[in-house]
Amino acid sequence: MAEEAGVPTQLFVIRQDMGCGSTIGPIVATRLGIRTVDIGLPQLSMHSCREMCGTEDAAHAVNYLTYVYGRFPGMDAAVEHAD
Repeated sequence: MAEEAGVPTQLFVIRQDMGCGSTIGPIVATRLGIRTVDIGLPQLSMHSCREMCGTEDAAHAVNYLTYVYGRFPGMDAAVEHAD
C-alpha cells in the first residue's frame, strides 16, 4: 500500500540479542479484540539509540495514513471476506 501511495518504506529487523522499543503496540493489539497494525516512525528516544526520524518522515506518514484511511472501508470488507 505504501508503494501505491508513493511512500518509501524501510525494512527494520529487530536483533534478538538487543532490546527494542516495540512494546505498547503488541500489548494494545492483544487487548483490543480487533484487527490492528503496529506502525510507527522512528524517533530518537529512550527506547532505542539506533532509531532516528528524518525531516520528511512525518510528511510520509501523513501521506500514507491519508491513503490508507481513504480506502479503509473497501480494504476492511476485503479482509472480512478473506477470513
